[in-house]
Amino acid sequence: MKTKILLLLAFLLLSITTITKAQKCNYTHEKVDEFSGLVEKRIVKQHNFYFTFAFYRLGDDFRLESYVNIPGDQAFLIPEGSKLNLKLGDKSVMELTSIKNATPQSFVSGNQIYSGYAMTYPITKEQLKKIEEVGIKFIRTYLKDESYYDMDLKKKKIENTKNYASCILKD
Repeated sequence: MKTKILLLLAFLLLSITTITKAQKCNYTHEKVDEFSGLVEKRIVKQHNFYFTFAFYRLGDDFRLESYVNIPGDQAFLIPEGSKLNLKLGDKSVMELTSIKNATPQSFVSGNQIYSGYAMTYPITKEQLKKIEEVGIKFIRTYLKDESYYDMDLKKKKIENTKNYASCILKD
């Protein structure tokens, strides 16, 4: 009798784990483009008020997006060709290059003015597969001149980046 109960519990535990894994892709945005018929997907994750990043896909076009909020009413633009450096879980470094200028979008939060910047970086399927394997440990977004914004990811968030890459790669 105890063996049957233990087997039943083991089966239920495995079933719950399988169901949980099957439901792990939570897209912030998912829709079919009316003209091309391609599926557009985005997973946006806010690290803190100052930094948000996203995994994006439209058909076979893959991108990472970086959103940075800087205190003050900024007047500079972050030029096309700026860099995003990713230190991966295996300590290798991946460098991505933005494909358009990022202009400031000013807004008020509380009693403070901020300037928000949205940068877009193309990424290959092979690079995403590497992230799926080892995750992202550290992100450095270059802003202007030699200034940058760093985001250090803890163990759970490193695992999450593996999951986001996996979800964006799914057809």
